[in-house]
Amino acid sequence: MKAITSFLLAFIVLGISNVYSQNDSIQVLSPNHFNRVLQLNPDVVLIDVRPKKEFKKAHIKGAHLAQNSEELFHLIDSLGTSKVYLLYCKYGEQSVDAGKMIYEKYKISVCSLEGGLDAWLQEGKEIEN
Repeated sequence: MKAITSFLLAFIVLGISNVYSQNDSIQVLSPNHFNRVLQLNPDVVLIDVRPKKEFKKAHIKGAHLAQNSEELFHLIDSLGTSKVYLLYCKYGEQSVDAGKMIYEKYKISVCSLEGGLDAWLQEGKEIEN
């Protein structure tokens, strides 16, 4: 079952990469595709790159907070580079920048939420307070 889930995740990410790709290192996914990857892969790590004050107001369930590059790199160092990293911010721009930093340091691809948490909410997706 895990092999099927991994295959489906790879298919989803690779299948939409041509449509949503920002560059070779960052896949920018619509809220629906982002949620699908989040739901299908048990090895996914969800990271919110907004300030702590915003995170405390609302965040996607299960998200880790990484307010700066030091926290982001520490999190990846502790969890490893074999995970699937999903990043988001308020509008989608900071998470792309964070993804570029991750790629430069670790040479791993990451996914960013297109439109950020605002787009997630507009699609009616759940959050935690």
